[in-house]
Amino acid sequence: MSMDTQQPFTVGARVKVRYSSDPELAREQWPKHSGVVKEDFGDQTTAVTERSWALAHRYAVALDDGRLVFIDPADIEPA
Repeated sequence: MSMDTQQPFTVGARVKVRYSSDPELAREQWPKHSGVVKEDFGDQTTAVTERSWALAHRYAVALDDGRLVFIDPADIEPA
């Protein structure tokens, strides 16, 4: 299920993201974390990058607990 309800998010926006560093945890079980968008890398489609491998995540988000995570649009929502 996509959390992507309002796109794009601007730098500085408060958001909630689904994120887990546990490789064994199913994506649907990832917990939500609050944070602030620090960078929007834009749409990373093959039409833009001319490749279909190693595409960057769209957003860099500084979580309230101090971690910096990189998030896809399906894993972000307004706070």
